[in-house]
Amino acid sequence: MRFVKYLIGLLFVLFALAACEAPTPAPRPTWTPSPLPPPASLNTATPTKPPATATPAASVTPAATATATVTPTATPNPRPKVLRVGRASYPDTLDPQRAAFGNGLDVLRLVYEGLVTLDEKGNLVEAGADKWTLAADGMSLTFNIRAGMKRADGTAITARDYEFALKRAVDPRVSGKAVAYIVYDVLNAAELDTSDPLKTKTEDLDKLAASVGFKAADDKTLIVTFRKPLGYWAFVAATQVAFPADKKTLDAAPENWWSKPEAHNGNGAFKIKSIEAGKKIVLVANENYWRGKPKLDRLELIYDTDRAALLDAYKKGDLDLLAAVAPEDLAQVDADATLKNDLTRLPIALTHAFALNSARKPFDDRNVRAAFSQAFDREGWVRETLKGVGKPYTRWIPPGVIGATPDKPGAPGDAKLAVLTLVNNGYAARDSTPDKPKVDCAKLGEIKLTYNRASSAQLARMQFLAANFTKAFGCPVTPEALEPAAYNALFLDARTMPQITFRSWVNDMPHPANWLSAYWVCGAYSGYYGYCNKNLDTLIARADRELDLNTALGLYQQIEETLLKDVPAIFASYAENVNLIKPYVKGLKERASANDTDWAGASGPAWTYDIDLTQVPANYPDK
Repeated sequence: MRFVKYLIGLLFVLFALAACEAPTPAPRPTWTPSPLPPPASLNTATPTKPPATATPAASVTPAATATATVTPTATPNPRPKVLRVGRASYPDTLDPQRAAFGNGLDVLRLVYEGLVTLDEKGNLVEAGADKWTLAADGMSLTFNIRAGMKRADGTAITARDYEFALKRAVDPRVSGKAVAYIVYDVLNAAELDTSDPLKTKTEDLDKLAASVGFKAADDKTLIVTFRKPLGYWAFVAATQVAFPADKKTLDAAPENWWSKPEAHNGNGAFKIKSIEAGKKIVLVANENYWRGKPKLDRLELIYDTDRAALLDAYKKGDLDLLAAVAPEDLAQVDADATLKNDLTRLPIALTHAFALNSARKPFDDRNVRAAFSQAFDREGWVRETLKGVGKPYTRWIPPGVIGATPDKPGAPGDAKLAVLTLVNNGYAARDSTPDKPKVDCAKLGEIKLTYNRASSAQLARMQFLAANFTKAFGCPVTPEALEPAAYNALFLDARTMPQITFRSWVNDMPHPANWLSAYWVCGAYSGYYGYCNKNLDTLIARADRELDLNTALGLYQQIEETLLKDVPAIFASYAENVNLIKPYVKGLKERASANDTDWAGASGPAWTYDIDLTQVPANYPDK
């Protein structure tokens, strides 16, 4: 059911190199959410309606800059409030249903809003819908579209716009869709998405599309029907699959409509003013935004693949925020008092791991998997291979994802314990003694670290692992370089998949189901390297259909603990968002979240972000 994303994940690795019976649920009340404060539970809160204008973000005491001349003023400053963000990579698409990476999503989140959104703690907050009701049997979710919702040009947005967006996310005639799998639990969504448009008649595709469980009952009511009881789908409604692009402009140029600024007639806090491909995207405040006009007048995303040039622009005051500071620049930043003061490092929802192929010896033995996880030097991995950007981590669900338990211990890191784990479970050498435990390398068997010869990143990872494990066990662990075609061919079957492969996972949906249900069930991603636990699948199915959020989160936490005991992978680290932010920029750091995969605040309440014009330097934009 999640085949599309499995293939995308596999291709990313190859080419980018980089449910059981549950008790009958009680009826669930309608929830009318509020941006501040967020509700504690999806099913129980009944907060008040928000004011028309959002509450300003908390003030931050500014720090002096080394190069800026600050000119306070007692009268209103005529300058516009502009946020200039330096980015190293330009989006490959700005089509909501095709976008998968942060460099496109950070733009789309400014221009569009889904049915709901999330706060920095992962709580659901109203957006296109002002309330939603989960059916008592968990088989449907009804969204009430906010009255007066408008596009940037002032035209109305109705439930039919959201129906169009969501059905487009699984329309096989739309090429390059990235995350269609996250709506596969909707009735007939998977069946439509996996249809072959070249072998299926248009009328049959249209008939199947009409049967998909996204229905606008009227202009104000959207009903989402599932193929099984489901408790978490409101979180899906916050993602880009529900961003309501304008059908009129999209139909005019289906493949490249998104490259034209005027085609983006969205409902977000900003609208696109200009696009200079590869160089700059300028957004201006959307005066028709339902929360009211944002505090920022303009937001400029400035792109340059030369990271040193971006850092220089920040130092000169030509940028207000530098996204993703390069690891090689951290020493320079740390040595500069002003830059160091501007530096912010926050965890993001991206985890690194080394998958252990349970279908191949010796990793078909859980004890061997546990020993290799124990022997892994996570601190050295972050220091030497990630160049200090990231944090060692022994769990799978990263900090900041709702329901994550980052403070609980995962796999212990202890090379001596790793040797004992092997020695005590059938891999002891003949001359092993309690005082000097020794592993029999012949019993352990051949360990090859296969990698793509064309990838310097893969080489660096495998060289680190080889040195790490050879030192820990005293057994040869050998990097094996293959030509790209030969390497890629191994991934077609778990029995030929390399013994150890590097994996990364990032939020597509900010919910533990995206980390567990989408990845670790039998036949999902983990099937590529032979992992399958039917008992875990049963528990996952139970958690997915649990209608009470807090109860579901408890179940997902149990699932992660079960997963850690199975040791299907060496959980290694989580990623960090490393940014430079000027002290006169207000609200971004305070409202940053794990969903900000590219710059602090990228997924947050952009309508509240502000600039203290009394603190800006002399070369700050004056028009």
